[in-house]
Amino acid sequence: MAGRGTVVRMTPVRRAEVVTGHMDVIADVINRQYVEHKAWFQCAARTRVDAGVRSAVAGPTEAAVLQYKGFRYHGQASPPEDFLGLVVLNGHGSFTRARERVHFTRGDAILLPSDQRFDADMDDCVFALVRIPERFVDLLAEEHAGLPATGLRIESIAPVSVSARALWSRTAMFICRQLLGSSEAGISPIVVQEMTRLAAATILESFPNTTMTTDYVPDPGRVPSATVRRAAGFIVAHAGQPVTIAEIAGRAGVTPRALQYAFRRHYDMTITGYLRQIRLERAHRDLKAADHTTGETVANIARRWGWANPAGFASAYRKRYGVPPSNTLRT
Repeated sequence: MAGRGTVVRMTPVRRAEVVTGHMDVIADVINRQYVEHKAWFQCAARTRVDAGVRSAVAGPTEAAVLQYKGFRYHGQASPPEDFLGLVVLNGHGSFTRARERVHFTRGDAILLPSDQRFDADMDDCVFALVRIPERFVDLLAEEHAGLPATGLRIESIAPVSVSARALWSRTAMFICRQLLGSSEAGISPIVVQEMTRLAAATILESFPNTTMTTDYVPDPGRVPSATVRRAAGFIVAHAGQPVTIAEIAGRAGVTPRALQYAFRRHYDMTITGYLRQIRLERAHRDLKAADHTTGETVANIARRWGWANPAGFASAYRKRYGVPPSNTLRT
């Protein structure tokens, strides 16, 4: 259990950067790191090529900025193994798969197709990228919609609406700031888990997929109160670890979806909501026990218990305890 006096084993953040003036070099980096493809280039005479990749990986999640400035870039790509969500920071172009062609410009969002080959045409582009393994999105779809973990299908590489585009953009930029905007060598494993789950949930909410169109799935049936209490006890005992809903449900001997329904009936909240409530209580305990003169901070305690955003932690804390967390730390 994490807390005062306990050493939390941090998840290492692996950072890398490539800056080049050669178009074939950046194509090779993208080939090895993200997606296999064949590339063609076009560059005006005496135009300076400014290309590169800056990336940070923590656990299963990666954030990166990809730069293709000073040239046109055409690629014929195989489907990537992971979900790669983009936010266009500069430039314009198009992505084409099968019968779908999506034109993009600055501010747009794209989810590269993971099931089909595609073509990319890019002119003077810069992208923010978030990558998470496909299995995390599949499992989240199974938890919430009852789909088999292998039954998820993304229907379009463009968001479903303007608001969905904005949602993905905010989420991707938040994750990029957390991983690329810091020089820290490690990050709380709970924060990594929360960011991964946030990215997966936002993909399902932002891009057309089969969870949006699946037929009605019957109620999974009642779960005995003793089973729900057993799951809640497991959460309390492991709140300081990056436990998953699948793991909690497995310990209780039921499916994740059945346990989700049961938690709403018994506690009027989701499993994730219950877990965050326990973590907020632990953060409150740590704030009360901390000595701010030793350098302990609200932000450090918030990150320890899964809040990457100090403002989000402060809001949740004030709602629960009626005062800002800084007040508790000082008293």
